[in-house]
Amino acid sequence: MTSGTEPPKTTVKGKDVLTYFINLVKEILDLDHGVDKWGTINEVKSKQSMSGANAWMLICSIMIASIGLNLDSQAVIIGAMLISPLMSPILGVGVAVGINDKDALYNALMHFVSAILIALITSSLYFLLTPLNEFTEEIQARTEPTFLDILIAVFGGIAGIVSIARKDISTTLPGVAIATALMPPLCVTGYGIATGSFDIASKSFYLFFLNSFFVAFATYVIVRYLRFPHKKYASPQERRKNVIIVSLVSLIMTVPSFLIFSQVYKEFKEEQRVQTFLEEYIGINSIFLDDYQLLKLDDGSQKLILKVYGDSISRKKIGYYQKGLENAGMAKTTLEIIPTSEINLTKVQQIESQLSEVGNRINNQIASLSKEREERLTMFSKLEKQENILGQDSAYFKELCEGVKIFLPEIESIDVAISQYSDFESTTTDLPLVVAKWKKPKEGEIAKLESYIKNKYGLDTLKVVVVR
Repeated sequence: MTSGTEPPKTTVKGKDVLTYFINLVKEILDLDHGVDKWGTINEVKSKQSMSGANAWMLICSIMIASIGLNLDSQAVIIGAMLISPLMSPILGVGVAVGINDKDALYNALMHFVSAILIALITSSLYFLLTPLNEFTEEIQARTEPTFLDILIAVFGGIAGIVSIARKDISTTLPGVAIATALMPPLCVTGYGIATGSFDIASKSFYLFFLNSFFVAFATYVIVRYLRFPHKKYASPQERRKNVIIVSLVSLIMTVPSFLIFSQVYKEFKEEQRVQTFLEEYIGINSIFLDDYQLLKLDDGSQKLILKVYGDSISRKKIGYYQKGLENAGMAKTTLEIIPTSEINLTKVQQIESQLSEVGNRINNQIASLSKEREERLTMFSKLEKQENILGQDSAYFKELCEGVKIFLPEIESIDVAISQYSDFESTTTDLPLVVAKWKKPKEGEIAKLESYIKNKYGLDTLKVVVVR
């Protein structure tokens, strides 16, 4: 029997659980909590200026980024993006459009244009004066904008404005600057201007403007979503006009990125097919491949040119290789093999390294075989000695008797044979047995006899019986 009262039993209804999860989702998606809207507007406006200290910070970051691009160093480029103030005027544009503040929009655009001019002048002068003007991989990476860059810019813009609006997570802004990668494309535009390459300059500037626009667009969307205080439109027509302009510019900015992505994806698939062909049909002989290039011909077909050392990849196998190209999905691709005698030190080092690895493997195999041979010889010698006793070799037995008589002269006779032994629990067959007639063996002499015979015949086990 229990004392007191039991708490009333409660049942959780399915509707209560659903309500709980709905409220939980609302809390997760709640951006409005803790946001200082006026404070955010004022902070964005105060930091968007590209004069004084901000201008110098921008110049320094552009110089560092340009050097990083020149040296093909990701670490240096990331360091430059961390100190760049270029993000602020872009956020200012998005906030100004979101709150319908034309004066703020004008100021943000002026600072944004000033930042672009400072960056282009600085990077162009650097690439004009530097003796290092190689087209590095880091530079090339900023000349292929795709719609994936749009996604990065959109989410980067969202994170940027949220990090400013929420003071408790403001440390994320440097990460946003790195992710959206606004500044390196602008430096590459300076490189294109300095080297006279309109193609590089135009593609890299498009990437910069693509990123900038969608960072500002994402900022505008969040500002409107959080219902920041904004100035009223003069008329519904003006509001509709602004929406149409934003939509059209978004569409115009997006379409080229999809076209470029389509081309990049096509080239990526072609490279995959080439790699499949090289792995399956050139195989280990790839160490003699100096370089290759896939050319597009005017008739729509392609030509794969292989530049090779020696004759390991020879024209005699063209038919075989051509069949490999067809199997790799490159039926409209012809193959041309060009022998070369040029010395590519990097390739030579790679070949030497691979040959060294092959040599090491061969040496290891030789050492392993030598060790195995020694073990087999030792085992054969041991088996041969055992065969002497099993086969009752009289000459070998005579030699044994002579040796025993020399260091154990007290032994009167000795008998060596193969026996079968049982202790009624287990049975041992082919057990070497020595029967020695020995009247007074001294301490340790029986063990001495056993050891001698074991060594003589190469035996692991031996049974010695002494009779008096």
